[in-house]
Amino acid sequence: MIYVAFFLSLVFYSLGFIVTKNNAKYILSGYNTMSETERAKIDIDSYLRFFKRFHIFLGISLFVGTVLIGFFNNNRASMFMTTYPLIAYAWMVFQGKSFYKGSSSQMVISYFVGGILLIIAAVIGFQGSQDYKSSELVLTKDLLEIKGSFGLKIRKDDILNQALVNELPEMSGSFNKINGFAGGDYAKGSFKVKGGKVVRLYVNKKVAPVLWLNTSKGDIYYNADEVSMSELNTKIMRWRGL
Repeated sequence: MIYVAFFLSLVFYSLGFIVTKNNAKYILSGYNTMSETERAKIDIDSYLRFFKRFHIFLGISLFVGTVLIGFFNNNRASMFMTTYPLIAYAWMVFQGKSFYKGSSSQMVISYFVGGILLIIAAVIGFQGSQDYKSSELVLTKDLLEIKGSFGLKIRKDDILNQALVNELPEMSGSFNKINGFAGGDYAKGSFKVKGGKVVRLYVNKKVAPVLWLNTSKGDIYYNADEVSMSELNTKIMRWRGL
């Protein structure tokens, strides 16, 4: 996560120096689609100074904030790294309208774009409140269901073997997520492991042991923060009639 935060921070920091008065009409979002008449209504020199200071501060504060929060809670740090830039950009959009002296319609667009960014941040924050916790495992008569994001249902007869293991399989590399969520301490969904095999993870990576289920549809690894995995393993064995 620290490497991701560093990369994002470097990108934001660099933007403050990449956009200049000479290339703004080509690469500055919004400004590059305006007519020359509309551009004349913007105090571009003052705006670019604001733009540079904003991105320098965003780059530094994103990295420092993620690292400091990560000392106490990886999940909150991951959430901060995701939502903070969106909120910051919403503020930049709202502030940026003060450099424009044109029609009121441009002001409305600024409020609309800023509002959309805040809504996206709120949605990500809400979804994160669901993802940054253990998935619920439920047993019914014939089905084992893992609820929540990227959940699944497995028929009792499809479970071939099970065991408690102390380690997760080794991932295949940096880009191992096939279809899932990975943030903070949690991983949910389909991931590629070393050797090319795809498994399903529903785990807190810092919690052991992990329940391994070998099924006709592939391997599943599951744990939960406040559940005895030994008791759950026994419960599933009884449910299977073993």
